[in-house]
Amino acid sequence: MTKIKKQDNMDMSLPEREWSRLRRVPRLIVYGFGIVTLFWYFWCIIGLAIGIIYYIFLKDIAWKRNGIVLACAIGFITIFVHFYKGLAPLTLIIWFNVIFIISYGIILLILEILKRKKRTLKKIIQWIGNYQKLSNKKRKAIELMVIFIPISLWTSVSIDLGVMFDNSPQLIWVNVPTMVKINESFDITVEAWDPFERLSAVYRGRVEFSIKSFNLTNYDLIINSQTNLPEPYTFTGQVYGSDIAYEIRDGKDNGRHAFQASINTPGIHYILVNDSKTGNTYYSNPIIVKNFTSTEPFIAWGDIHTHSQLSDGTGTPEHSFYFARYIACLDFYALTDHGEIMLFAPWSLDHLESSTNAAYEPSKFVTIHGIEWTCVRTGHYVCIFSGDTLLKSPIIDSYFTVTSPQALWNVLDDFTSKHGVRALALPHHTTKKAYIQDWTYNNPKYVKLAEVSSVHGEFLFEQRHPLNYIAAIDEPPIYTNGSSIIDAFNMGYRMTMYIASDEHDGHPGHSLSHNRAYIGHQRPYSLWHTRNEHPYPGGLTAVYVNNLTREGVFTGLENQRIYANSDHGRPILNFHINGTKVGDGSTFIASNQTEHRKISVFLSQDGAPVAQRSIAASVTPNWIPNWNADIEIIKNGKLWYTEKVSTPIVNISIIDTEPITGVSYENSCIKIGNNYYTNQYSDNPIDPSNLNTGGYDYYLIRVVGENGRMSYAGPIWIEY
Repeated sequence: MTKIKKQDNMDMSLPEREWSRLRRVPRLIVYGFGIVTLFWYFWCIIGLAIGIIYYIFLKDIAWKRNGIVLACAIGFITIFVHFYKGLAPLTLIIWFNVIFIISYGIILLILEILKRKKRTLKKIIQWIGNYQKLSNKKRKAIELMVIFIPISLWTSVSIDLGVMFDNSPQLIWVNVPTMVKINESFDITVEAWDPFERLSAVYRGRVEFSIKSFNLTNYDLIINSQTNLPEPYTFTGQVYGSDIAYEIRDGKDNGRHAFQASINTPGIHYILVNDSKTGNTYYSNPIIVKNFTSTEPFIAWGDIHTHSQLSDGTGTPEHSFYFARYIACLDFYALTDHGEIMLFAPWSLDHLESSTNAAYEPSKFVTIHGIEWTCVRTGHYVCIFSGDTLLKSPIIDSYFTVTSPQALWNVLDDFTSKHGVRALALPHHTTKKAYIQDWTYNNPKYVKLAEVSSVHGEFLFEQRHPLNYIAAIDEPPIYTNGSSIIDAFNMGYRMTMYIASDEHDGHPGHSLSHNRAYIGHQRPYSLWHTRNEHPYPGGLTAVYVNNLTREGVFTGLENQRIYANSDHGRPILNFHINGTKVGDGSTFIASNQTEHRKISVFLSQDGAPVAQRSIAASVTPNWIPNWNADIEIIKNGKLWYTEKVSTPIVNISIIDTEPITGVSYENSCIKIGNNYYTNQYSDNPIDPSNLNTGGYDYYLIRVVGENGRMSYAGPIWIEY
């Protein structure tokens, strides 16, 4: 048989032989492209299709084999990445690709060697002959079975019919500003959400408005508030649903409508919306109404850590800015794509800068310039800037251009000095194994805020610490001190807790990746697997601002006048000690070591349905908000006091009479050789005696809702 083939080839004319060789080139290029699609999340379906087509239509046995191997590789890696979370998806796929290419090359080499052995060649010919003797039906059945395996593997985790077709309304979300003047007109945004927290394009329910009001001083219920609420309204919508209803611009509501209202009675108010579809009554976030002075700061809500298709996220920057403003109802927003990815497409920095400036509308919607510096060894920092210019040169990439924290501080020094702006560097997902934070590189000039929660989980405590109630992804193999935010506080680093989404799914301010809508066919589409590894709802930060401008918002962040919430909820949380609030140093100076400290906490909870890890917000028939929560006071890294609450509004005061002692991280350091380090991941030798609070105490607040919602404020430091 081999000789006959050789003779046939010799009988071919020279042009025919040349054409035969040339045909292999495009075939090889297309196959190589199929291998590249292994990286492309949902869109590896392209490589799957290439493999199947090669297997079905090519006559060459070798290329048939190559095709089905590619298809099976894609099916296997897709399902493996879905279930195995020991490595980041991109890392896992890179290793798989390397192993796949090397292994397949070795197998082909072995087969070529075996072909040269006559006995083995006879067996191969005999096996092919037996296969050829099978009936046509049996051969077709075998081929269909071979094709079915990779398709079924891929489909089982890449297609979700519910996400595709179920856009039915499940609940109502009601959003209002947190602070409004008496008789001032404000927006009530009402959104109908489907089972995946998306706008329900088919919602045609009727909504009716009412109000629940509480006194500003004693928090008693106010029976007859003077209001100007909207009239009942029936939504207009589509016959068929949409996974991206806000992109339908046909004049219908498509799951969202903004109403005008005003309140003439001072108090803390909840707007209530009764929905005809579910039969439930839904609460807005709380709104404080009183005669605010023109100089009094007000609360603005925002998300300052997100990603788009310019790096490893989803959707265009323009899409992100639109969603943040009109659908998530944010007051401020920063798109902070990864510098190391943008390094390979430097023009994307100009796009990020121009789109950020184009979306900025002072007094209505603030956009903040930002970019993320990614370092595996020492931790990540989101860098945001106060001005109208983005840091573009050098591109802050930790692999080539800015390779160490000190180099980052030098770049920020140069940029802020040259452009007359300020910058903040925000550490995040600090306890993840892949990016363990090394706090000893901190620069207090820039590192004033720390991200306590995001789509990755909570990072206040080490992931296995008993006070970490929700954990996080990618935990180190053993309990690891030195990377949590509490550890940083114990080392004496004075930062304030903030929350951002760190979303990669194109939904800033209201990420969807914690529910089944992370799936690849959810729009906006993505080529990246990063949506597949973020099971927690992203959160928001509240900032006290003097005005809704870049300067106003950045100043509030820089001066740490903030508190934060773990999902789309927007509670009111005030925390102070002896009159000292969070922000502007967050430090109370006691007259002596034993001066009593009066710790006061005011909480007005958000009544919206709550999102949790891998669970979308949902309601049941006759649903009412769950107001049960624990207000925790954490002192010097330990749970010092817990107050259980069961009402929407509560104000507590606790007096601490214990002497001020401070806390130290010194005993948690480890010794390697002759040097001490904060943990086994650190490469920065330190003097353990320097890692302490200087004898001063600190307190912070965490609200742990029975419904899963978490809120954070602080810390406040006590010196004497």
